[in-house]
Amino acid sequence: DQRCPGLKLSCVPHIGHFNDGSNYELARTLGAVRFMKEPHDKIPSAGFDLLMRRDSVMDIEVYLAMYDMQDLRDWIYRTNRPYVVNLLYHAWLFPQLPYRGETAADVEVAIFENSGVYPVGDVPEGATKSLRAFQQSVWVRDKVYMCMGPDAIQVRVDRHRFLCTFWSLCIPAGEERAIVTKHVLMNEAHTHITREVVTSCADLGDASIASVLQHLQKLLTAVQSATHRLSKLMGRCEGAFEGVFLGDSQHGKAGSDPMDVWNEQLTLLDRSINDGHSAAEQPAPLLSEMLRRRVYEDLGKKRRAGKFPPDDQETLELGARAFLTPDGARGAERAQAVHRVLIDCIHDLERLAESNAELLAVEGLTM
Repeated sequence: DQRCPGLKLSCVPHIGHFNDGSNYELARTLGAVRFMKEPHDKIPSAGFDLLMRRDSVMDIEVYLAMYDMQDLRDWIYRTNRPYVVNLLYHAWLFPQLPYRGETAADVEVAIFENSGVYPVGDVPEGATKSLRAFQQSVWVRDKVYMCMGPDAIQVRVDRHRFLCTFWSLCIPAGEERAIVTKHVLMNEAHTHITREVVTSCADLGDASIASVLQHLQKLLTAVQSATHRLSKLMGRCEGAFEGVFLGDSQHGKAGSDPMDVWNEQLTLLDRSINDGHSAAEQPAPLLSEMLRRRVYEDLGKKRRAGKFPPDDQETLELGARAFLTPDGARGAERAQAVHRVLIDCIHDLERLAESNAELLAVEGLTM
């Protein structure tokens, strides 16, 4: 677990927000693993295509990095900012940087194989699927504080998906090395089923065979629990909107109104939230609200034509009107939207477990 002494960060890519230069707000890195044995085999073809355009690269480091985004996401919502974050390569670029040391480097960065994370191509600070030049710098403020910058390598994260993934490539200028990283972002850690998934990803330890197997076992158990709970929610709500009620509601109060069943099932998800949770201090939407808004967005997409960005507020509001207005959509349409969203969430979780099991071979790993 090599750490940059000046920045006090592990020498891996990090995710954070520039915060107008005052002090980077960082996501919590749950774990980062470097693949030592045949790392090239881990890189998707889109990443290889980018690498082939820079024949100066001789040494490629490949990592899997997992992040708990909850605290950063709460801060972003509390400060009324869009969910746009920065990729930070400083600790990897400058592994020997001492306290109060200052330095800078030029890099080229691209993202690829992204799901729930979107390129930012309309500003020069944004990362795209093509290699773009950026600077990474460290300076000292007030002779004490180590600062990272500039406000660069931005990506946009979907506000309503629990699990988002993408790959990135970073090539330092004038060097023969490059780093390729699969980033796994977990956006909600308060609900029980998501908290268990996040916790399982913090159990990699020293990336020994024992710790990797323990992580995979805990992750599989957490994913199975989460998918089972989401499947029950999907079945009851989809059935209610179709006019088929699967068992009684929790307290027998939902009656035959599908909206009551829908709201009750989402409320049940929130029952597992810790008593210490404060909406004022932790304002980012909980899993229940994320699912609700994704269903609205799904319905909204069906009512728009032409090209429009993902995770778009206009789409969400259009879908919300259709979902909540009695004559805005047929029951079958609501049922299909619930089905599509919940199935997508379940598949995201299953892909995480399968991908980690595939990537984290018990040979050729290091922290």
